[in-house]
Amino acid sequence: MPWNEILNHQSAFERFQRTIERNRLASTYLFVGPPGIGKRTFALKLALALLCETNSESPLMPCNQCQGCKQALAETHPDLILVSRPAKKSIIPLEAFIGDKEHRRQEGLCHAIGLKPFRGGRKIAIIDDADYLNQEGANSLLKTLEEPPPMSLLILIGTSEQRQLSTIVSRSQIVRFDPLSQSQVLEILNSKPIIEQETISFVDLANASAGSLSTAILLSDPDCFEFRRRLFQQLASRDPGQNEFTKTIIDFAESAGKENSLRRERLILVADFAITFYRQWILTITKAQVDTDRVDPQLAAMIENEFSDPPEDINQTLDQIAQCIERCTEMQRQVRANAGFGNLVDSWVRELGWISRGSVTPNS
Repeated sequence: MPWNEILNHQSAFERFQRTIERNRLASTYLFVGPPGIGKRTFALKLALALLCETNSESPLMPCNQCQGCKQALAETHPDLILVSRPAKKSIIPLEAFIGDKEHRRQEGLCHAIGLKPFRGGRKIAIIDDADYLNQEGANSLLKTLEEPPPMSLLILIGTSEQRQLSTIVSRSQIVRFDPLSQSQVLEILNSKPIIEQETISFVDLANASAGSLSTAILLSDPDCFEFRRRLFQQLASRDPGQNEFTKTIIDFAESAGKENSLRRERLILVADFAITFYRQWILTITKAQVDTDRVDPQLAAMIENEFSDPPEDINQTLDQIAQCIERCTEMQRQVRANAGFGNLVDSWVRELGWISRGSVTPNS
């Protein structure tokens, strides 16, 4: 894949191009940005360019033909180490870094990246889903981060710096990736056979995607798309717990599958939907000028209709909305900490109602 086919990340490409031209490539990078915007694709393309055995004089321009390129493209290169959270697991297992109990420090990423490169170039490790590193996994990486082997490169991929442990952030160069525009999401949907049946128009999916291809794919499920619409209506009512909507949310989470990890990911998605709603509410009441290619017109129209009268105290309303967003991120932290679904969701929707209505307690 040529670099120009990796949409919206030109600034990251130019940063690495300058860094490599100056021979100042760091040993560890943390890629952060929303899911489904191409961070892993960028990391693999960077690895491909660095492992190319032909175009070494042209920074970041792999030939795609040499043995190194072919193996990197197939993800079978002996100097490319890929680690990610296994399906149906809530964390990246410790064994991925230091091997199982019978082979401690003889297998895993920390062992492999310390070996001499097989093809005489670099050792490159990519950790996808770095948000799911626990304390034990992060600690296993400390020696590698503090004393990186010569000619090694470690790339961690996550959604935000706040989701990472401080031991990771303090030892990494941060590279931020912005969401895609809606037109870019639409371009990808139209150009690749990602969604088999177009039950919802690609335009509507792109508009609702918040710049994330993975979100667009999830929303291609009509039940998911309809749930999002109903959630927005509940939030707009300022009483999201009414009509037994807590049960609707739990049912939606449980529809993701039998594994708890899948259900927790679904609840995190619900909170992301809510954050999208509250951010659009802020844009509406402040009449902020934003790129229309990054706004869901259906959501914007709904909020404009529901809150057509300007608030009496705009600063107080903005403060309430900010508290709602913070409560959503707190809910996500609780989900990741394995809190029980029922009480968690119930308290979340009730507190969103109290906050958005300007109440401190249910009866105030």
